[in-house]
Amino acid sequence: MAVIELFSSAKPEWTLSQVSRELSLTPGSTRRILRTLELLGYAVQNEGRFRLTARVLSLGFAYLSSQPFSEAARPLLRELANKLNITCTIGVLEDREIVYVARATSERFRHYHVHVGARFPAYATSPGKVLLAALPPAELERRLKGWKFEAFTPNTVRDTEELKKQLDVVRAQQFSFNDQEIFMGQRSIAVPLTIGGKQTAAITAATSVGLARRDEMETTFLPELQAAAKEIEQVAAVLL
Repeated sequence: MAVIELFSSAKPEWTLSQVSRELSLTPGSTRRILRTLELLGYAVQNEGRFRLTARVLSLGFAYLSSQPFSEAARPLLRELANKLNITCTIGVLEDREIVYVARATSERFRHYHVHVGARFPAYATSPGKVLLAALPPAELERRLKGWKFEAFTPNTVRDTEELKKQLDVVRAQQFSFNDQEIFMGQRSIAVPLTIGGKQTAAITAATSVGLARRDEMETTFLPELQAAAKEIEQVAAVLL
């Protein structure tokens, strides 16, 4: 953990000898630690210089999905869900899947097939696309390599090239819209949550196609969702 904490935006890369000197470790111990981080996917090295991968974020995802954060976020989700008559969720990205860690549903809206702990391929969900779009280019390419897309509905994105085009749009507008790509009859819109200085989660508003058109979701839901995201980020800043 001390080795991981050395990496920062000011110094994203370290050599073995630098880590050894900084932490007063023997070269052999340092080599074993860095090799372990490589094998577990938490670090990569190029020409003797090591840097962390996005997998390190999974160490924080365990906290995000734990009760303190979920309990703190749930009243905000419930308030938004009841206000807009929708379902609201918070999701995090784990490798190629979106994992839902918090959920609230309006009393008047029960037709949503997502529960806390549910996992879906990120390419087929609005929060998944938000978080894929936030990845560094090299990390995104790594995750896309060899990814076989399942067509859940006729609207599901078909291949990586199509997904990349969609992610360019998501990256530019800072929200993602999903129109029946994983469940027929359901639409959702998601915006990023910046936790610990990184876009590591997303908040989603979901409803049925009969209750809201796409333009209505963008003009009515989106501003409310963005405001809720800011409030949740403030709560997370206190907890983390």
